[in-house]
Amino acid sequence: MARFAVTAAIFCTGVLLTCIETNAQSIPKEIASRVELYAIPSVTLSDQQFLTGDANGKQVAVAGEFRVAQGAGRLPVVVMMHGSGGVNGTGEAWVHQFNSMGISTFVLDGFSGRGITATSTNQPLLGRLNLIVDIYHALDILAKHPRVDPNRTVLMGFSRGGQAALFASENRFQKLWNKSGLHLRRISRSIRTARRPMSTTPTSSIVRSRYSTVRQTTTTWLQAARPLSSA
Repeated sequence: MARFAVTAAIFCTGVLLTCIETNAQSIPKEIASRVELYAIPSVTLSDQQFLTGDANGKQVAVAGEFRVAQGAGRLPVVVMMHGSGGVNGTGEAWVHQFNSMGISTFVLDGFSGRGITATSTNQPLLGRLNLIVDIYHALDILAKHPRVDPNRTVLMGFSRGGQAALFASENRFQKLWNKSGLHLRRISRSIRTARRPMSTTPTSSIVRSRYSTVRQTTTTWLQAARPLSSA
């Protein structure tokens, strides 16, 4: 009887471990393997201060959510900057799509830490150039992260965030504010040029357009990118 009980216990344990392993293997690809939350030191500036490199603004901490996609080693990352409505369900859909492709995501929230919910009906609540500073500070984190491939890091913006994504790749702004070591280059200047040949530069920016176009553009660039030295 004792031998039967021991045998039964071993059998049940084996079944349990098999079920756990099976469940782990069946987790949908859009579910991140790890989620990290960051309070990112940044600053709130007037547009004049930003343009002249004057960092004497109001210190603030903005939020960042890093979802590490399923996979091993250093993975490609899409940094996402929201629009005037703040972080919302639209961005969440993109996060799941990229994670399902094995691409990690870093979602920035440039509003909540500043006590702002949205600027849709009152754009002067926050100078448009502040989101660029937030992006550069997010790159400070990603540049040092062991799960990030710095040669396959893409910046994506929505509406107001799309403007920030474009301006963040301007060399003069990077010289003033980007201290991460990741040099941003622009994939396309507008939606209409999104299908032009893309440069395999260390880090690039894209603008939100139709779903299929952006997905194809991002995927093609991330797959084609190869290690280059930062400018």
